[in-house]
Amino acid sequence: MSEIIYKCSKCGVVATSSDHLCSPREQSGREDYCGTAPERGNMCEVTMNRLSYVCGGCGRPAEEAELVCKPRFLG
Repeated sequence: MSEIIYKCSKCGVVATSSDHLCSPREQSGREDYCGTAPERGNMCEVTMNRLSYVCGGCGRPAEEAELVCKPRFLG
């Protein structure tokens, strides 16, 4: 995974584009956030509609399966 990853510092969602996050922070890789409990805040409204996955290990929400270590499809 060589692309830039962003994590919302407000709600913890991870994505490959900062456009969908209300408070994006660049991450160097999955090891920076997956495996730790996500922040418990209000989810960014735009992101809620795009959210497809959650990590089955730590609960981290993500837009793409590759962004978390144990992806679980939300349907």
